[in-house]
Amino acid sequence: MRQAARHSLSERELHEYVAGVEGHDEQLTGVVGFFNRRVRHHILTRISALDVNGRDLLEVGCGEGHMFDGTAIQPVQVDISMTRLARASALGGGQSLLCADGYRLPFRDGSFRVVLLAAVLEHTREPWRILAEVRRVLRPGGRVVIVVPNDITMSAGRLMLRKFPIRYPDHLTFTTPGRMRRWLADGYRIVEAFHLPIPQLPFAINLYHFVVAQRA
Repeated sequence: MRQAARHSLSERELHEYVAGVEGHDEQLTGVVGFFNRRVRHHILTRISALDVNGRDLLEVGCGEGHMFDGTAIQPVQVDISMTRLARASALGGGQSLLCADGYRLPFRDGSFRVVLLAAVLEHTREPWRILAEVRRVLRPGGRVVIVVPNDITMSAGRLMLRKFPIRYPDHLTFTTPGRMRRWLADGYRIVEAFHLPIPQLPFAINLYHFVVAQRA
């Protein structure tokens, strides 16, 4: 998809387009799947440690529902793409699946103890608004678990794998640790932050930045 055409689409239209051309299954296999499993391990470890499940846990941007597949955790899951939700529904498992916009979540204030945003913010043009809406639906003291990519190293990886366009076509915002700190300064306290897959190395040569933040 050309740059101009991409920016002419609404976020919902762009997500539906990408859902049709970039299957999620390839995120689960090969070298991409290896790194994604590392990220999933860290997410599940922290969700389990927070002892949260069911109606207390919300996953925004659940995609095709693979994050909690095969576990006993059954969160409320929302995504803007009906295509991806249909695939998530096929997994079964009793998930509560809703088609919803992350800018306007259909929940009351303080509905959840934990919200998961795994590879979501980069798909939005105004990620700070998503974080403000997540804060609204979190209970006081509730936590948000966030994973964002390093678009530079991701693009280099796609180039090596001969994936085109080199940048994911629905990545709309470059996310960095510095930007994450600024976005979270309004109403959150960062509890934990590190890079993946090698926390000891700088973000510039890692693939992801992982954050756990508490609602102030």
